[in-house]
Amino acid sequence: MDNTRPPYWRRIGTPKTLVLYRTPERWRYAVYFEAPYDIADGHLDHPAPTSGPGTAQSALHRRAEELTHRELEVSWQPADLPDHWTGAVTKAGPLPDADH
Repeated sequence: MDNTRPPYWRRIGTPKTLVLYRTPERWRYAVYFEAPYDIADGHLDHPAPTSGPGTAQSALHRRAEELTHRELEVSWQPADLPDHWTGAVTKAGPLPDADH
């Protein structure tokens, strides 16, 4: 009997929205997925909180691609709150083959 489970990134849904916000200590983020409606959140070790939003958006974009094992296209917009940005995933590439 095969008890191996697929890697987590094969079980999570397609990423739909990235949320990025600056705190005095660091940049924080959340990645929202479509079904099964999971959320991944945390903080970015780099860049520093004094870095510009474009640098942090690029870092989160890379982090989301690493997390999901997919190439993503993201369109960023400022959110209603200061130092908050929302990224809509406009295209998510295919998952890699099962043996990766």
